[in-house]
Amino acid sequence: MLEKIVTWAQRQNQVCALVLEGSLAKKQDVDALSDLDINVWFTGEVPFGKTVEWLAEIGDVLIENQLHMDTPAGEIATQLVIFQNGIKVDFSFWPITYLENPFPYYEKMEILLDKGTYAEQIKRCVREKRKLAMEKADFNQIVNEFWFELHYVAKFLKRKEIWFVQDIQAGIRANYLLPMLEEQARITERNPSFSGRKMETWLDPVYFNRLPSIFADYSLEANWQAMWEEIAIFEEVTDFIRKNYQFELPTAKIEGMKRLLRGIQEG
Repeated sequence: MLEKIVTWAQRQNQVCALVLEGSLAKKQDVDALSDLDINVWFTGEVPFGKTVEWLAEIGDVLIENQLHMDTPAGEIATQLVIFQNGIKVDFSFWPITYLENPFPYYEKMEILLDKGTYAEQIKRCVREKRKLAMEKADFNQIVNEFWFELHYVAKFLKRKEIWFVQDIQAGIRANYLLPMLEEQARITERNPSFSGRKMETWLDPVYFNRLPSIFADYSLEANWQAMWEEIAIFEEVTDFIRKNYQFELPTAKIEGMKRLLRGIQEG
């Protein structure tokens, strides 16, 4: 499929360069199901990202989705395509004029095609992969919002609205618990992957082995138990971060929230 895309790009006068990014460019966590992440650098008016007809030269399309994405250079069009052979390609379309002012974007990339002298300009868009330590303000905000959101979990569990509770819990895990687990990993000199991917390779087993307990089935009892297990893990990991960065936790507020949650459950 990659060869077909390069061949297609070679024939398009408005395509200036072709770049591979994502897991294949990083050569990390690649398997038979890995997507192709293709950046098409172009000039002029093009149908890419707006129609499906242009894809016929590459392969037969099963389904596709046309979107837009914000980048440091500006908004770009994207087109996510699953071909009939099952291969998924995420195309993004970059006006070549964006290279006039290099911007930090790529972590790793591979230039597949360069019809001019664009390679050096594209390489200047590689950003340094460096994650700074969590700021105190961010820590405080995550802690506060975690406990605030939990009162919704308790209220809607009391109302037996399991579907809605699990939707809330998905957000709590992604927005509050995961950033703390990632920070704990960085403190212990591990390198977390994005969105919790390959967590077993970077998360301390002390936490990883307990994660199944925070994913409940559809029973009321299991969801209450998952909430309290989630609280226990969150408290432990935030205490670990607090000690390493000499932050403070709002102990009185936390104890008050636990009393409130218990009161809702038992009331």
